[in-house]
Amino acid sequence: GAILEVSSVQQAKIAEEAGACSIMVSEPGLRQGIRRMPDPSLIKEIKRAVSIPLMARARVGHFVEAQILEAIGVDYIDESELLALADEDNFINKHNFRCPFICGCRNLGEALRRVREGAAMIRTQGEILGQGNVAETVKNVRNVMKEVRVLNNMDEDEVFAFAKKIAAPYDLVAQIKQMGRLPVVQFAAGGIVTPADAAIMMQLGCDGIFV
Repeated sequence: GAILEVSSVQQAKIAEEAGACSIMVSEPGLRQGIRRMPDPSLIKEIKRAVSIPLMARARVGHFVEAQILEAIGVDYIDESELLALADEDNFINKHNFRCPFICGCRNLGEALRRVREGAAMIRTQGEILGQGNVAETVKNVRNVMKEVRVLNNMDEDEVFAFAKKIAAPYDLVAQIKQMGRLPVVQFAAGGIVTPADAAIMMQLGCDGIFV
C-alpha cells in the first residue's frame, strides 16, 4: 500500500479519500535549521479528522520524542534519518514501546540491526533531499534483495561468516535464509513521485511505498 506524507488536515482528508493505507504527518513547509518531530497539536488535529492509521517521525536516538508520540496516540513511529540526529551513536531501544516502529536502511545489515533493536517495519531509503530522483532508492532496494538472494543460495556453513560480514545478528540472518525474505514488512522511500515509480518498487519486491 501507499503511505502519503501530509502536513495539514485538508491534505490528510485528500490522502484518505485517495485510498492511502496510512499517512505520515510532517511539519508544514521546510523550516530553517534543525528538523524535529511534528507539533503534537497538529498530529492530534489530523488524528481527529481521519480514520486511517497515522505515523509521525521522531529523531534518531530521541526516545523522549518517541514517548511523546506514543502518548498522543500515533499508530506508528518512524525513527527517521530525514530529521536531525539526536544521538549519533545509539538508536532508540524500540522494545521499550508498545507502539510499532519503522526504521530506515540502505542494506541488509542495517535492516537487521534495526529489527534486532525492535523495529516492526523497515523502510529502504533512497535520496533524502526531496528532488524526486528515484535512482538511489532503486539501487538500495536492489542491494537488499540481492543480499537476500545471495543468502538463500548459501551453504549453511557460510551463514555465520555472512552474518559477521554484514554485522547482523545470526538468528535473523538464518531466519531470512529460511523465509527467503526480510522477517518484517519492507517499504521503499525517496524519490517516488509517479505511479510508475511506485510500480517499479512493488515489482522489485517491496511490500509498500512512502510517497
